[in-house]
Amino acid sequence: MDEDGPRPVNPAPSFTEVADLLHLGMAYQVVSWPDGRREFRSVGQRSRQLLGLEPEEAMADPSRLYERVLPEHRAALARAEELAIASVSRFDIEVRMRGLDDQVCWRRITSTPTPQPDGSVLWNGIVMDVSDARRAAERLEEQRRRLEAAVEATGLGFWEWDVRNDRVTWSERNCEMFGLPPKRTVMTIERYIALIHPDDLPLVQEAYVKTREGGGGDFVVEHRTRHQPGGLTRWVQARGRTVADAEGPALVVGTTLDISERKAVEDRRALLLGELAHRAKNGIQVMMGIVNQTARGVRTVQEFRDVLVARLSALADSQDLVMASGGRPVPLQDVVAKTLSPFGTTRFELDDLGGVTIAGEVAVALALLLHELSTNAVKYGALSQSSGRVALRRGEDAAGDVVLCWEERDGPPVRPAKRKGFGSRLLEVGLSAYGGKVEARFDPAGFTANIHFPVAAPPRP
Repeated sequence: MDEDGPRPVNPAPSFTEVADLLHLGMAYQVVSWPDGRREFRSVGQRSRQLLGLEPEEAMADPSRLYERVLPEHRAALARAEELAIASVSRFDIEVRMRGLDDQVCWRRITSTPTPQPDGSVLWNGIVMDVSDARRAAERLEEQRRRLEAAVEATGLGFWEWDVRNDRVTWSERNCEMFGLPPKRTVMTIERYIALIHPDDLPLVQEAYVKTREGGGGDFVVEHRTRHQPGGLTRWVQARGRTVADAEGPALVVGTTLDISERKAVEDRRALLLGELAHRAKNGIQVMMGIVNQTARGVRTVQEFRDVLVARLSALADSQDLVMASGGRPVPLQDVVAKTLSPFGTTRFELDDLGGVTIAGEVAVALALLLHELSTNAVKYGALSQSSGRVALRRGEDAAGDVVLCWEERDGPPVRPAKRKGFGSRLLEVGLSAYGGKVEARFDPAGFTANIHFPVAAPPRP
């Protein structure tokens, strides 16, 4: 044999042969015509293992291959095929099919089109087993659901932001805290920003920017939500971690905690501390007024001592009455008498208030209001002059609530306050939480106020 002579050249293996050799999947070649006809040109040898069909069976009757697709997936497969053929574009879908021994597995079917001169289209494709990948994804999703359930069991909402793909994932609890319907909400970072209270948005952005510029890390920020249906605004605490790589932030994950109740407690505590400070200051001024008024009407030091101690004791007793109610109804007459006695009841003209009881919380608010009105009368109003008097009349409004009419007379000319202090706020909101209200008038001849409040059934013996 001539070693220098021409040698036969083996043709390059086809894609089908390569796919069989490397166990990539079942390669195939199919032709589609404009009239809807389809014909397999080749089917790989892995057809038996992946589809439970011999290659010759699939070639002879293409419908046999389509019948291996589970019925619930056939409609989706048909739609994907129609779209790919109509647009002459890549075909790619994952469906459940029956394989060897009718075992149900996940298969990925993908192919690319090559238009032919006769108007037909040649599709070169492959069917691959993706069952392991599907099972792994399902396990990961199940782990994620369990983690999310565990997090939400603590009252926390869970969120995740894929920065590179701009994809945001929120748990149901997170949606609930922001007033969104669960499971039907498509989140984006822009939508999240729109749900933050505008006054708090710079704070949230600053917290994220700091961790981003620092190459990643943790951040904690507290902010309000934008007004939700019903006018509700929640306070939430967001804890997050920014995960970054050489290209910058890639992922931000975190939790959200509803801290509205804690914030409400903090607000009430701040109001209480402010009220206590105000009451302490007013208490000193009231005691100074009591001392001055007592000194005007006595002749000896002993008499001064006795009257002063009695009035200061009455001031303490009025507080004890209110605090001791414990939320139970108390007689209105007792509340009025004990609250006003430190200011000298001879200077008050009181109607008979017997038979009227009020709830404990109303008694607390009313005592505070009467105390404030009396304090202002001592400091600025009718009781600041020896000739001044206060009349407290009982009435009833159209709704059946009791009305106490406070009328100051024979004091200095009255001018409305230039700014709202604690007393003004108390007039506006002191009884509103319990269905009451105060109608105040700054008449030049004397300050007047109609105090409306609901009554309560007397306690059972």
